[in-house]
Amino acid sequence: MSDDRAPSRPASPLAHMRDRMAEADAAFRAGLGTAATEADILRLARNLLALCDEVAETLRRLGPVKALACRAGCDTCCHSLIQVNPVFAILAMAEARRTFSADQFEILRNRLVSGSSFCPFLFDGACAIYQSRPMVCRGYYSFDLALCRQGDYCEKDLGYQGDGAHAAHQLMIFLFALEKRLESIEESLDLDSGPVFLHAAARVLLEGPDAARRWRTGERVFPGALLDAARDNP
Repeated sequence: MSDDRAPSRPASPLAHMRDRMAEADAAFRAGLGTAATEADILRLARNLLALCDEVAETLRRLGPVKALACRAGCDTCCHSLIQVNPVFAILAMAEARRTFSADQFEILRNRLVSGSSFCPFLFDGACAIYQSRPMVCRGYYSFDLALCRQGDYCEKDLGYQGDGAHAAHQLMIFLFALEKRLESIEESLDLDSGPVFLHAAARVLLEGPDAARRWRTGERVFPGALLDAARDNP
């Protein structure tokens, strides 16, 4: 017998985030525990980002949505050193290998080898891997372009503001908490949890095509990422 009842509406932003956090935790713990190949890691990362997109959409429906200063073509937050969980560095590099033209990939290669003062995946003022951009990038937002240009991308100094907070702030809190949850799970599996600088980790993945597999076996393939990034971008 079919159930024609409408799906239940989440009671509140916090309740929805708690439910989805528990779901993400269980999926990542089980998926990473059995991952044997890079393809397994990529599937896991894509599923996590899809969950984050669903959370973002639900929060926009549940909470107040004041207009943001963020617009297509604005790349201010891309001109900083991006720290990510290793699984999202692996996904970013795999997406570039899959979708970039030969010329575009050569530009990326040169940026990774020589060092860059901005995100190496930034092309013509836009993210070239936008659908697969790391979790941290999805949390950036700004109400004031002038403040954004000073590096104050979001209300990062504010704690959780309750169910009446802006949907973008709710999402930032969710993503930050989820990042920490992922790190904890990786550490429980004796994996290098990072975070790592995206461009430095991407260089490791560029120069070692099997780096993702080696990371999953517990090898410390990214420890130089933080040091290299600091050296290349003093």
